[in-house]
Amino acid sequence: SRLVFTRLGIERPNVLVLDEPTNHLDLESIEALVEGLKTYAGTLVFVSHDRWFVSQLATRILEIRADGITDYPGRYEEYVHACGDDHLDVDRVVLKAKKERRPKVVPARRPANGNRKVELRNARERLETVTAKMEAAESRVAAIDATFCEPDYFAQTPGDEVRGLEGERARCQGDVANLVAEWEKLEVTIAKLEQEVDG
Repeated sequence: SRLVFTRLGIERPNVLVLDEPTNHLDLESIEALVEGLKTYAGTLVFVSHDRWFVSQLATRILEIRADGITDYPGRYEEYVHACGDDHLDVDRVVLKAKKERRPKVVPARRPANGNRKVELRNARERLETVTAKMEAAESRVAAIDATFCEPDYFAQTPGDEVRGLEGERARCQGDVANLVAEWEKLEVTIAKLEQEVDG
């Protein structure tokens, strides 16, 4: 990757590289960004977990996995249809994570010898779970926000459906706040346990 960026810097082609450009943007800013990028005359290379953002702009998909790279010349919806797996669909991602989650090792009581390694492993596993849930909740909020940004959404959507999404969004935001608090506590616990195990 360093070689690619070095070449870009030397040759100065009309290329714009963006890494998660919609993070921390509000709805209006995301919509304005998309409209601006649609008028960009050069090549756009970006990484994003925002399904709406990807579907609005991407015309070529590169999926990077541990076993190789898939290069698909087409839009994201076409790619999903071809491969049968929507990686940016929050519900599917959460379901897949639940299926792949390793069983927890939770001792009935703390061992008499104070086995910190077991506690550390459990804390790390919980941190992974909390992180996945936090990312899923944040992605769901972003997806709902994208739905609200669709042209004439509020004019064409029944009030009950709008209120349902608004309620779901509020619940997801509450979940994120709780998960962030737990994540911070786990970070402190893990750091302490690592010192005890290494010391």
